[in-house]
Amino acid sequence: LNMVLDQWFLVCLGIAILIAYLVPNLGRKGGWIAAQYSIVYVCPALIFFISGLTMNSKVFLKSATLYRVHLVAQILSYMFTSCILFVFAYAALMSDDPHLSTAVIAGFILLGCTPTTIGSNVVFTRNAHGNHAATLVEVTIANLLSPVLSPALISMYMSSTDKWGDFRPAGKSSGGYSTLYRSVFKQLGLTVFVPLFVGQVLRFFFEKQVTWFALKFKINKFSQVFLILIMWSTFSSCFYTGAFDESSSQTTALVLMQNFGVYWFFLFVTLLITRGSHKLRFKNKYLDAFVGFFRFNKRDTIAICYVVPAKTPALGVPLINALYSHSSINDQAKQMLQIPIILYQIEQLCFSSLSVPVFRRWVADEEEE
Repeated sequence: LNMVLDQWFLVCLGIAILIAYLVPNLGRKGGWIAAQYSIVYVCPALIFFISGLTMNSKVFLKSATLYRVHLVAQILSYMFTSCILFVFAYAALMSDDPHLSTAVIAGFILLGCTPTTIGSNVVFTRNAHGNHAATLVEVTIANLLSPVLSPALISMYMSSTDKWGDFRPAGKSSGGYSTLYRSVFKQLGLTVFVPLFVGQVLRFFFEKQVTWFALKFKINKFSQVFLILIMWSTFSSCFYTGAFDESSSQTTALVLMQNFGVYWFFLFVTLLITRGSHKLRFKNKYLDAFVGFFRFNKRDTIAICYVVPAKTPALGVPLINALYSHSSINDQAKQMLQIPIILYQIEQLCFSSLSVPVFRRWVADEEEE
């Protein structure tokens, strides 16, 4: 019973996806509750407002100076993950398997090039007792880099062969990137910077009252509720458009298994780099200094472990719309491009939730010290 209660997030997430399947018009973008505003903007804003209320300003500023964490997290999040997923997508494309949709295979490249999630990383890092202030800085940096890095990486990978056909982006001449820039900076401003600033201001002037309120009503728990609402809206849109109906069972199975494998592979490699380096000591001071660059404490390691494997549909979907705004591919193909991103999101939320109690026990000795 305790284990079930500890994983209430997964239970509620499953119920939310069921509701999205049964009544997709309720939570979809442009649906009955106008989720493109009421969910897409309000829920992330409330998550970061809660972070602003509960986070110590000195800790946040200190975390902003952790340049080693930022460099390692961003390099792994963008370069490493995109390269691995490109290799897989290229191999799948070259197999010429008639059961595999080219649109879905191309979606894996877009998945690898999208930035880390905006809200869920902060929530899970905080629940796992990691350095969630560092995670907050990481997601901000990653999503600011996305309008420049993501299209460049996608164009580079898609130029590998003519077999990608119409799924190769049209390029900057299409004018689609300006839409992406506006979408990114508008979303970051309204959902991250403004609510975080307001939360920090309230904490600065009313610290005792805010602390009492946060502990009394356990407001950190509400962040997970808002995260479930975001996923509910995402799946409602996907079910409404019928993207899953056009995907073959072989393609769907491939996506699910691939997502399962790459998530745990990314997590394992991240742990190996950030903690395995503690086992390596060299007499050569330059070599030891280089390896030491990747040595982190457990709280920072947890932050990096939640940042690197995670990918966000919040910017993945606008990225697809911007890159293919003047393309000859139809709306149904655009929806199929989103399948790897959408399914990866639900799997990563499940895996991240399951890893929280493990990380919490792992970091306990460092917290005691």
